[in-house]
Amino acid sequence: MKLTWTFYPKGEPGITLTVVYVPQLDGFTDAGYLEVDANTAYVNWTNFRVFNSTDQSAKKALFGSLIRVDRFDASNPTQSQIL
Repeated sequence: MKLTWTFYPKGEPGITLTVVYVPQLDGFTDAGYLEVDANTAYVNWTNFRVFNSTDQSAKKALFGSLIRVDRFDASNPTQSQIL
């Protein structure tokens, strides 16, 4: 499952983030991973529901806690190339 979320940082153009639910992350306590160049977040079910909610503050906080990676590997999330 995936969704998009567009937010507008103060004084900057809008940013559209693609959020992808990855079942393999359901056992992890990390917020999720953000492929910076692709502007795509890979998250567990709990955090996917946050991005699917109307709570903009929670979405922004969660976005800030995503682990930035160069490339996300769903088959082995802990080996993703962290920036």
